[in-house]
Amino acid sequence: MLCCLFTIFNSTISQGAVPKVKYVTAEEFVQKVFVALKIINHSQDPLSKAKLLKVLPANLNKKSIITKAQASYILWHTIQNLESLKQKLLPAKTNILSCWDYYRQTGKGFITKKIPTEIALLYYNFVVIEKIYKDGHKKYVFVWNPYTKARTQDDYMKLVRDFINKNPQKYKVALRENTKTLSVDYIKKVFPIIDKSNNLPSTIFNKVYQSVYQNTYQDTENVVLNQLYTANDQVYCYFLEDKILKVAKIQNFKTSFLGKEYNVNVKLDPRWNKFIEDYIMSLKRDFPVNHERFKYIVADIFSTPVSFQESILRLLDLGLLTPEINPYDQRFYIYPNKRLSSTEVNEIINRISKNENLSFDEFKVDNKFFRIDNLRFLKMLKSLPLKTQSKLKFTSNQFGIDEFGIYIIVEGTKYYLAETLPKDGNIFYYIKPYITYAKTKLQYKNLIPKDQIIEVLSEVDGICLVKYRNSKLWVPSRYLTILPQRKVFLNPLTKEEVEKFMNSRVKNEKSNYFIWVDLARLSIYLMKKENNAYVLIRTIDCSAGAEYTPTLRGYFKSKAKVYKFYNTRYRAGAMYGLVYSGNYMIHSVPIDQKDEIINNSIIQRISHGCIRVSLSDAKYIYRNVPTGSIVWVN
Repeated sequence: MLCCLFTIFNSTISQGAVPKVKYVTAEEFVQKVFVALKIINHSQDPLSKAKLLKVLPANLNKKSIITKAQASYILWHTIQNLESLKQKLLPAKTNILSCWDYYRQTGKGFITKKIPTEIALLYYNFVVIEKIYKDGHKKYVFVWNPYTKARTQDDYMKLVRDFINKNPQKYKVALRENTKTLSVDYIKKVFPIIDKSNNLPSTIFNKVYQSVYQNTYQDTENVVLNQLYTANDQVYCYFLEDKILKVAKIQNFKTSFLGKEYNVNVKLDPRWNKFIEDYIMSLKRDFPVNHERFKYIVADIFSTPVSFQESILRLLDLGLLTPEINPYDQRFYIYPNKRLSSTEVNEIINRISKNENLSFDEFKVDNKFFRIDNLRFLKMLKSLPLKTQSKLKFTSNQFGIDEFGIYIIVEGTKYYLAETLPKDGNIFYYIKPYITYAKTKLQYKNLIPKDQIIEVLSEVDGICLVKYRNSKLWVPSRYLTILPQRKVFLNPLTKEEVEKFMNSRVKNEKSNYFIWVDLARLSIYLMKKENNAYVLIRTIDCSAGAEYTPTLRGYFKSKAKVYKFYNTRYRAGAMYGLVYSGNYMIHSVPIDQKDEIINNSIIQRISHGCIRVSLSDAKYIYRNVPTGSIVWVN
């Protein structure tokens, strides 16, 4: 860190009182579930009814605390045995669609007719599951399930070209719809080019018009509106909208995406060539496209007794169970032997009652699935050193897409240009801390064994403060290998999101100013209290600690202000510092002894642990935020 004028104090660990958890016995679980689902009333014996329905696992002790595996068995077999629950929770039919199928049917989603082929192909990593229930209503969910043999744009384009080379007769525009008459809604969604028909009389009947693709004149009596025509390998149709004759065309076109220009060849694009789409959808994926996919996602499913596995997989698919992520290895676990608390049972019952569940790997689909903010990305690029900027070629940098969104890799960091929205619209799902993890190369004394995944909190002079099994201790960095997690979400939270999250979490805080440092998005949200609630007054771009010198996370009160300082060790200084813990502070980008900026880099993980902001933003914080204000680094 640049601000080494201050002493770092080894923090002590305080253990708060652990609230008492009320666990549920097997008998209580069946009672709660059966009463809530109106299978029995309060006066009836729950276990007698459960035995009658044959939903109890073998060797269940009614007085024992029920485990997650046992509860899953009872729930799944209850759903199967009761027709009312079966109709409510289980679809009568399931179809697998592509993103383009979904868009054509609903007009929603994130794959449209205007995005380039290279990006559209990446979206085929998603599977759309159409669930049709007995009462006729439909539910669509997106599941991230990439193809085994393709990961990048280049991989997909190669697959498409190889397919056409082997099947040259299929190199053409081939729409999936075979109907003679197309709806105006369909035409507007699918045809990439729509123009007014020029030089036409007010009426199209008993007149002549010029063909769109040929310099020939035809009788309009030979032309039918909303019908496909082909000329010179191009597809078009005429339609009326607001009494205006328009022509829609499927032909090669140019488009832009995230600041880059693309040429779209419609005959090589699965949106307009059903043969290519059928081929892509037939490719092998990483997981099965049903409940069996969780065998590949949940780490401890095979340590579960075989008799319980099917039930757990089914409830995961229904969204009634949610696995937990292990912070040390970043894998999902179901913990089948975990005892269920009364609160957890109530949550499961609530999910069954609402039936609006998504399984944890499903994405809610709407027209705003991705948020896109190009300006921060451009700002980040401009802040890079000139020698690096000159090497940046968008054609050679790898765009990609994963469960977090669309990214581009620059200097080893994934910058997410478009971020996936939270599941179920729940803002709490995607506001998570950015944590640095390391793996021990060697055993450290008798305290930490070799090959353990531990959390790195901070680093000072080659010694890291780490967290291992709820204990904090200092470990020399030579014992550690930092695990790469370099990613930045370039979309700061909106004013509404910040205020909603903060005011629901922070209660009875007396500080008039509150600084929230969002390490995942490299954003600072500066808030001021008004009418007993925090209001966002400024969002500030920032840089934070590099992988080996992470920024200390926690809840702090700012302690002091430093107008200017210079560190001879780093041959750099900074201005307008707000100290919040030891020698950690929010300060300007680094300057030299002449107060000239050395490195103007923003929106990067680059510092020695401090939070860097622009000179003007640092000055604003310095002048407006008093000492004693809360600084939450998350």
